[in-house]
Amino acid sequence: MAYINWERTFPVDPATGEVLPIGTEDALELPTYGNYGGGGYSAGEFGGQLLTTSSGRPLSQTRLTKLGSESEDPLDRLDYLFYKHDVASNDVGEAYTRGQAKADASLVKSLIKLDASYDPEASLYAGGSTFAMIGRLAINDKLHFLPPKVLITAVEDAVGDIQYGLENLPQQELVAALGTLFEPTSETGVFAFDFEVETTSTGQEFIEYIALTVLNDAIDFDEIDDAPLDTGFPVSGVSEYRLTFEVATRDLDFLSV
Repeated sequence: MAYINWERTFPVDPATGEVLPIGTEDALELPTYGNYGGGGYSAGEFGGQLLTTSSGRPLSQTRLTKLGSESEDPLDRLDYLFYKHDVASNDVGEAYTRGQAKADASLVKSLIKLDASYDPEASLYAGGSTFAMIGRLAINDKLHFLPPKVLITAVEDAVGDIQYGLENLPQQELVAALGTLFEPTSETGVFAFDFEVETTSTGQEFIEYIALTVLNDAIDFDEIDDAPLDTGFPVSGVSEYRLTFEVATRDLDFLSV
């Protein structure tokens, strides 16, 4: 299976992760997934109409597949989770409200339960989506919708999903993933994804410290960490990080820069 739409992308703000209007310049272009995965992407198109019950609730996967057109069919279990998230988000509207935070947190919890190892692309996209939802909750000061234990489990699960995906993607799909999500470095065969986290309070800084320390520990599992992670805790501000991937060993590494 290959359900990541590498050529059908949606723009996001590289600093905040906010989904931007199609055609926005200097945005980070991320691929969509199936018929429902991606910002503003539903039923196989941007701004697509959602098929629901008469009361606006999501249909079961079996019912949706039976009633829907080809573009309305969820292509796999992950795509169906995105459909349910789209329905919940559609009910909320455009503003990031408590309802939207509940929808994002619910998707994170569903992604934890999903075993996406049935397909490397599904695994890679599931892990990336978990981090996207966590990031959106954090940026909008709604991370409390994920209890600490759930947050830690989500980060560990997402790392496992991404590692499994990158380690098992066929060569052609790996090239597409690296070309879309990473940038080449001066080291041959090493690619990097740079991002930053901005905090404005000690509380936010503590959440950053916990989440990224768990991320670092999960990536470095059974490995010696050459450079301990520095999140800047307890001082709030902007911290820069780099996620690297070495093609030869298919190894992920995470560091503060």
